[in-house]
Amino acid sequence: MLGALYVMAAWTAITWIIMTAVRIPAMNAAGLTPDDAKHTVNLNTLQGTPRQLADNYNHLFEVPVIFYAVVLAIVVGGHADEMHMYCAWGFVASRVVHSLWQWTVNAVALRFPLFAIGWVLLMIMIVRELLAYIG
Repeated sequence: MLGALYVMAAWTAITWIIMTAVRIPAMNAAGLTPDDAKHTVNLNTLQGTPRQLADNYNHLFEVPVIFYAVVLAIVVGGHADEMHMYCAWGFVASRVVHSLWQWTVNAVALRFPLFAIGWVLLMIMIVRELLAYIG
């Protein structure tokens, strides 16, 4: 299970690298300076891929943060099993596919189900751990 946590964290780092590599040239092309990024609202003039990458990067600090905590709780509690492992890796896979979709096509009609799949897998992990905890 920790492998899934590490891959999720690595995916976030990869996303930051790609976002930065795309955003800086886009800012330069739009005539924006680093000081214009003091408040992210000033970057709203960036559209398309630079904006989608940044939105996705921010999304990786929402639900995945709960994933990190839940995985650690499961491991520390000694409750890691095959079902938790499958759910953890499924969550990571759903987030990677969600990211790739958001970076490119970004059609919400499919992006939302990709997001929801990850949440359902995470909820399974949460409920199973809660049930193990309350005994």
